[in-house]
Amino acid sequence: MSYSFDFMYEKILNNDSKYNGKFFPCVKTTKIFCLPSCKAKIPLRENVEFVFTAEQALEKGYRPCKRCYPLNSPEFYPDWMEAIEEYLVENLNRKLSDLELSELVNLDISTIRRYFKKKYSKSIQEYHRFIRLNEAKKNLGEGVDIGKVASSVGYNSVKGFKLAFKKQFGEFTNEKN
Repeated sequence: MSYSFDFMYEKILNNDSKYNGKFFPCVKTTKIFCLPSCKAKIPLRENVEFVFTAEQALEKGYRPCKRCYPLNSPEFYPDWMEAIEEYLVENLNRKLSDLELSELVNLDISTIRRYFKKKYSKSIQEYHRFIRLNEAKKNLGEGVDIGKVASSVGYNSVKGFKLAFKKQFGEFTNEKN
């Protein structure tokens, strides 16, 4: 749905929460974007532009307001999160560097880390290790050799793999080894 500038400006004047997430006012002078219901001082008309997604605001270089937290309402995860998650799954056989992930989506690694912590309550490395070891557990359950499993999820030694496995699952059981 498309709204006129006047309509949207009226909604921010009235702090109308019914339009939260439907559009975002961006303040050109402060480079901050908000929810329509934000209680911060109303910017002058000429200093406002509107976008329809938080991602558009971020792409234009606006920062989220620290008063209304527009990225938390509704639960917001940008599209690039999916690209990172897929990349992690596609690369279970190795550890990934922060620089590599940052370059993948052309964002600062601190932004990527913040969203991962919010979504998974884990760091990127912890999440990657978690999915690598879950894949390993599945493969071990199917009878795949422990050396092949350890290598397929990025461990150079069986001993290191077993330690990480025990840390995540509490025990290591494999009848063959």
